[in-house]
Amino acid sequence: MNLQQANNLLEDHKSSCIILKNNEIVFTSSNIGVKPLLLFLKEKINIGEYDQLVLIDKIIGKAALLLAVKCKIQRIYTPIISSLALDAAKHYNVKCQASKIVPYIINREGNGMCPIESSVVNILDLDEALLNIELAINRLMNTYN
Repeated sequence: MNLQQANNLLEDHKSSCIILKNNEIVFTSSNIGVKPLLLFLKEKINIGEYDQLVLIDKIIGKAALLLAVKCKIQRIYTPIISSLALDAAKHYNVKCQASKIVPYIINREGNGMCPIESSVVNILDLDEALLNIELAINRLMNTYN
């Protein structure tokens, strides 16, 4: 698979996130942010020791990358990835292909770092990352409700 094929899959399925297991689609979502990966974590899809998991996602920040590692994903295709995510990918030996590398993921207002990425900026531990991501989402939900 290459980036163009991955982008075509996203468009064909009208999705923001697709997960392949041994080249078969096992999960799709049109949700934004890290929500698809959080949903995949909860789905408890049976993943064997030799299964190859691939993530195709519109944007990968460090939070999404750490969640992908927690989901046992080994390869990622994305149009946009943050350099923070690439550093974490190297640490966890996750192969990434991206069209564009940005310093960090920008928040929805366009005036700073995404609060979800910010919640894991200095973290590599997967359990700590998950906790921080969930706390950041809860803070954001309380802010906007």
